[in-house]
Amino acid sequence: MAQAANFVGTWKLLDYAFLYDDGRVERPWGEEVAGYLLYSAEGYMSGNLSAARQSRSVERGRDGTSSRRRDYIAYAGPYTVGEETIIHHVEVSLFPNWLGTAQVRYHTLEGDKLVLRTPPVLSDEGRMAVQLIWQRVRASEVL
Repeated sequence: MAQAANFVGTWKLLDYAFLYDDGRVERPWGEEVAGYLLYSAEGYMSGNLSAARQSRSVERGRDGTSSRRRDYIAYAGPYTVGEETIIHHVEVSLFPNWLGTAQVRYHTLEGDKLVLRTPPVLSDEGRMAVQLIWQRVRASEVL
Protein backbone atom coordinates (compact mmCIF):
# COMPACT_ATOMS: atom_id res chain seq x y z
CA MET A 1 0.00 0.00 0.00
CA ALA A 2 1.27 3.47 -0.91
CA GLN A 3 2.20 5.73 1.99
CA ALA A 4 3.21 9.38 2.08
CA ALA A 5 6.63 8.39 3.44
CA ASN A 6 7.41 6.66 0.13
CA PHE A 7 7.17 10.00 -1.70
CA VAL A 8 8.99 12.28 0.76
CA GLY A 9 12.05 13.87 -0.79
CA THR A 10 13.19 15.73 -3.87
CA TRP A 11 12.46 14.50 -7.40
CA LYS A 12 14.08 15.71 -10.64
CA LEU A 13 12.02 15.82 -13.84
CA LEU A 14 13.18 13.44 -16.57
CA ASP A 15 10.28 13.53 -19.04
CA TYR A 16 7.09 15.50 -19.73
CA ALA A 17 4.77 14.03 -22.37
CA PHE A 18 1.21 14.07 -23.66
CA LEU A 19 -0.09 10.53 -24.18
CA TYR A 20 -3.02 10.33 -26.59
CA ASP A 21 -5.58 7.54 -26.65
CA ASP A 22 -4.61 6.73 -30.24
CA GLY A 23 -1.01 5.97 -29.18
CA ARG A 24 0.59 9.29 -30.16
CA VAL A 25 3.17 10.74 -27.78
CA GLU A 26 3.90 14.46 -27.89
CA ARG A 27 6.61 16.27 -25.97
CA PRO A 28 5.48 19.90 -26.05
CA TRP A 29 8.67 21.14 -24.38
CA GLY A 30 10.98 18.93 -26.41
CA GLU A 31 13.27 16.19 -25.16
CA GLU A 32 15.03 18.36 -22.58
CA VAL A 33 13.02 19.39 -19.55
CA ALA A 34 13.91 20.85 -16.15
CA GLY A 35 12.09 20.76 -12.89
CA TYR A 36 11.83 19.62 -9.31
CA LEU A 37 9.03 18.14 -7.26
CA LEU A 38 9.33 18.20 -3.47
CA TYR A 39 7.24 16.23 -1.00
CA SER A 40 7.77 17.10 2.68
CA ALA A 41 7.25 14.86 5.69
CA GLU A 42 4.83 17.54 6.97
CA GLY A 43 2.47 16.79 4.09
CA TYR A 44 3.23 19.62 1.65
CA MET A 45 4.39 19.52 -1.95
CA SER A 46 5.88 22.00 -4.39
CA GLY A 47 6.40 21.53 -8.10
CA ASN A 48 8.25 23.69 -10.62
CA LEU A 49 8.90 22.52 -14.16
CA SER A 50 9.62 23.87 -17.62
CA ALA A 51 11.38 23.32 -20.89
CA ALA A 52 15.14 23.14 -20.26
CA ARG A 53 15.82 25.81 -22.85
CA GLN A 54 13.50 28.75 -22.62
CA SER A 55 13.52 31.77 -24.87
CA ARG A 56 14.50 35.02 -23.21
CA SER A 57 11.94 36.90 -25.28
CA VAL A 58 8.59 37.33 -23.61
CA GLU A 59 5.41 38.11 -25.47
CA ARG A 60 2.84 40.04 -23.45
CA GLY A 61 -0.86 39.47 -23.83
CA ARG A 62 -3.49 42.19 -23.67
CA ASP A 63 -3.88 41.53 -19.96
CA GLY A 64 -0.12 42.02 -19.39
CA THR A 65 0.57 38.36 -18.60
CA SER A 66 3.41 36.48 -20.19
CA SER A 67 2.80 33.87 -22.87
CA ARG A 68 5.51 31.89 -21.08
CA ARG A 69 2.97 30.70 -18.52
CA ARG A 70 2.21 27.68 -20.68
CA ASP A 71 5.93 26.86 -20.75
CA TYR A 72 6.33 26.88 -16.98
CA ILE A 73 4.30 25.16 -14.27
CA ALA A 74 4.54 26.10 -10.59
CA TYR A 75 2.24 25.26 -7.72
CA ALA A 76 2.27 24.08 -4.10
CA GLY A 77 0.08 22.95 -1.24
CA PRO A 78 -0.75 19.94 0.92
CA TYR A 79 -0.88 16.46 -0.59
CA THR A 80 -2.67 13.22 0.23
CA VAL A 81 -1.68 9.74 -0.92
CA GLY A 82 -4.09 7.01 -1.95
CA GLU A 83 -3.51 3.50 -3.26
CA GLU A 84 -3.41 4.64 -6.91
CA THR A 85 -3.41 8.42 -6.66
CA ILE A 86 -1.61 11.30 -5.06
CA ILE A 87 -3.68 14.46 -4.78
CA HIS A 88 -2.08 17.90 -4.78
CA HIS A 89 -4.39 20.37 -2.99
CA VAL A 90 -3.34 23.63 -4.64
CA GLU A 91 -2.93 26.66 -2.36
CA VAL A 92 -0.52 28.70 -4.52
CA SER A 93 -0.09 28.52 -8.28
CA LEU A 94 1.16 30.31 -11.35
CA PHE A 95 -2.27 29.46 -12.80
CA PRO A 96 -5.03 31.32 -10.93
CA ASN A 97 -7.64 28.78 -12.08
CA TRP A 98 -5.76 26.02 -10.21
CA LEU A 99 -6.12 27.75 -6.82
CA GLY A 100 -8.28 25.71 -4.48
CA THR A 101 -8.37 22.71 -6.83
CA ALA A 102 -7.38 19.12 -6.20
CA GLN A 103 -4.90 18.05 -8.87
CA VAL A 104 -5.23 14.27 -9.09
CA ARG A 105 -2.23 12.28 -10.29
CA TYR A 106 -2.10 8.51 -10.78
CA HIS A 107 1.22 7.25 -9.48
CA THR A 108 3.62 4.41 -10.12
CA LEU A 109 6.59 4.27 -7.79
CA GLU A 110 9.39 1.82 -8.49
CA GLY A 111 12.63 2.38 -6.62
CA ASP A 112 13.95 5.83 -7.46
CA LYS A 113 11.53 6.41 -10.38
CA LEU A 114 8.15 8.07 -9.93
CA VAL A 115 5.65 8.25 -12.79
CA LEU A 116 2.73 10.65 -12.37
CA ARG A 117 -0.13 10.75 -14.87
CA THR A 118 -3.13 13.07 -14.99
CA PRO A 119 -6.62 11.72 -15.54
CA PRO A 120 -7.51 11.81 -19.26
CA VAL A 121 -8.78 15.12 -20.63
CA LEU A 122 -10.22 16.12 -23.99
CA SER A 123 -7.95 18.49 -25.93
CA ASP A 124 -8.12 19.98 -29.43
CA GLU A 125 -5.92 17.07 -30.56
CA GLY A 126 -8.00 14.32 -28.90
CA ARG A 127 -8.27 12.59 -25.56
CA MET A 128 -4.96 12.57 -23.69
CA ALA A 129 -3.19 12.39 -20.34
CA VAL A 130 -0.06 14.20 -19.24
CA GLN A 131 2.71 11.93 -17.97
CA LEU A 132 5.67 13.10 -15.91
CA ILE A 133 8.62 10.89 -15.06
CA TRP A 134 10.73 11.85 -12.03
CA GLN A 135 14.01 10.56 -10.59
CA ARG A 136 14.62 10.74 -6.83
CA VAL A 137 17.53 13.04 -5.93
CA ARG A 138 19.93 11.49 -3.44
CA ALA A 139 22.00 13.58 -1.01
CA SER A 140 25.19 12.31 -2.65
CA GLU A 141 24.07 13.86 -5.99
CA VAL A 142 23.69 17.41 -4.62
CA LEU A 143 26.46 19.86 -5.52
